Amino acid sequence: MVSNTIVDRLAYRLVMPVAMLAVLFLILRTAEREQRAWIAQRASAHQKTIDATDIESIPFVLPFQHSATVQDAIGFQWPAFAVAGIIAPVPQLFYSERNPIALTHTSYVALALAVGIYWFVIAVWVDRRLIQRKEPIHSKVVRIVLTVAFVLIALFLLVFLGKDLVAGWPEGPQGAYGITVWLALVCTILLTELRGFHRRRVATPRP
Repeated sequence: MVSNTIVDRLAYRLVMPVAMLAVLFLILRTAEREQRAWIAQRASAHQKTIDATDIESIPFVLPFQHSATVQDAIGFQWPAFAVAGIIAPVPQLFYSERNPIALTHTSYVALALAVGIYWFVIAVWVDRRLIQRKEPIHSKVVRIVLTVAFVLIALFLLVFLGKDLVAGWPEGPQGAYGITVWLALVCTILLTELRGFHRRRVATPRP
């Protein structure tokens, strides 16, 4: 019975990472198609520039950037992309050199590991806090750190929500909507940790 329970818990905790890995590979394939299309467009524009006699007929190619879908996917899980980017080239929200980064086999492996571990940790938290409803036990120092982190991230969330809903992003969203969802996720995690401690203190009888 105990072994079956462990297997069930592990299987549940693997559902989210596996699903997000499937989404990751779809996103990476989309990113590579966008890169190839932009490179082909630039090559075509360069050839037309050489052949053109009228300056007005010279085509203009915008600097490379990923589509909103890819940008939001990166922004939603940017910590995993940041870690994988230390090991191998990965898709980015901003390209300072205005050129796409060519992905390698190492890029796929690094991103798969980073994204898989990232979502496995989140799945473990969801299982423990929301499914099993195990209350957290934190020291005073940890509570202070969680409180400060919650306040700061909540302020960023308000700023991003304001830009998303009211002002918009005239300079280009660059994954802002994905980052907004990520900020909301982190705020939910931190608030759950803090409220869990509060419930435990109230429920503990005094001697």
